[in-house]
Amino acid sequence: MDSTRQALEASQDALLSASTALSKVYRALNTAASLAESVGDVVLEVNTAARIVNQELAKPVDPDPEPLPPEPEPEPLPPEPEPEPEPGFSALSRVKFSVEANKDWRVPQMQASRTGRAPIGTLGDVRRNDWNAGDGDLLKSDLDSVVPEGYAQWSSNLHKKLEVRPGKYTWTNIGVRPGPGARQLKWGTREFNAPTREFVDCDFIEIPREHGLYVSNNGSTFLEGCTFLRCGSQGVQFAHRPLPYQQYDADNLPYKEPPTHVVRDCHFVDNAYKGDRPSFNLTYFNPGTSENPGTILVEDCSFVCDWPEPKYYGGQELRSTGAMVVGNMQGNAPLAGHQMMEAVTLRNCLFDYTLPDREIISLRSCKTIRIEDCAFILRGGSRPIVAIDKYIDSDATKTETIVVKNCHVEGGHMVILLKADPLGKQVRKYVDIHCPGEQITISGRTGEIIQRRTL
Repeated sequence: MDSTRQALEASQDALLSASTALSKVYRALNTAASLAESVGDVVLEVNTAARIVNQELAKPVDPDPEPLPPEPEPEPLPPEPEPEPEPGFSALSRVKFSVEANKDWRVPQMQASRTGRAPIGTLGDVRRNDWNAGDGDLLKSDLDSVVPEGYAQWSSNLHKKLEVRPGKYTWTNIGVRPGPGARQLKWGTREFNAPTREFVDCDFIEIPREHGLYVSNNGSTFLEGCTFLRCGSQGVQFAHRPLPYQQYDADNLPYKEPPTHVVRDCHFVDNAYKGDRPSFNLTYFNPGTSENPGTILVEDCSFVCDWPEPKYYGGQELRSTGAMVVGNMQGNAPLAGHQMMEAVTLRNCLFDYTLPDREIISLRSCKTIRIEDCAFILRGGSRPIVAIDKYIDSDATKTETIVVKNCHVEGGHMVILLKADPLGKQVRKYVDIHCPGEQITISGRTGEIIQRRTL
């Protein structure tokens, strides 16, 4: 019985194994059939594609096919923005710049732009009999004077002749500077009894001892487009002296009518440097008289000074003198009955001075003073920016009215010198004239602000 059951169980196991094996064979046959069908489909698709390609290749080629449509033009790039135009001459725009940047603002470009100048040693003198009645105006132009080492104290001299000269005397496009070793050079030009005197587009460079130009005038003066760089004493001195003074005879005839003086687009850098008589860079001695009161306009100009090497006085470091003086001096009758000047106007001018030895501007005996759109920068020191009526102690000759309009002032103030006290000392009145967007009117006799208004 047991052996029979064991045989039966063995047979059942064998049948189960055979059934499993047959199932695997069946699944394998189904997979192979599916693969064969897929391969057949692929072969059919390849044959169909090949037939289509052959048909296309068999077609005749069109000898004149239609052109393809052009590709669309790319969108144009937007134009680059135009550079903003250079602003016009604006003194107020320079307050944010360093003193070195302000030195380079105008002088290098102006001097580099000069053309057409013929080289020459000295310009030569105008002697007493060289310019006579009936000769008309006198003109010198387009010359570059490089004064050689030797004995010439000036490049040109207008000799003293106290007679009426026949016209005006004009220089245009002239440069004056010393050659190597020419330390003897005192003046670019020294002139006596000059009539109406004009300098246009002229440059005075490193005149070692004294002034770029030193003119004793009997008439009006005009400067335009000129530069004064490191002149030893003063860039400009106009000195009207119709009477004897010190050991000298009169330098010129008196004014016949009220003179007018204009300085426009002129630029002064590092003057009064290592010279014999350093002083204000633009000097007017008696540009008018009580009998013939004058008028001055200074506009679109720059005055900048911070000497490359300082000098010391009483242990104090100094790096500049002052910019401008208008004063009554020796060789003239005392002022009486009326101011020396009818009006003085400073407009759109930059004054940038470092450690000066005096006030930046000194104006005396002017009926009306106007200061408009100017920038005053005092870098160190405690000097006044503007001094009014130094040494003037008569009501009839003192400044009457001062108008300051839209000015930037940093580092200093205006001082107005009033009538002397019983001890003979002028009383000082200090006024803050920093007034962007405003106009201040000040009494020259009391130093008080009369009006302050918004523009």
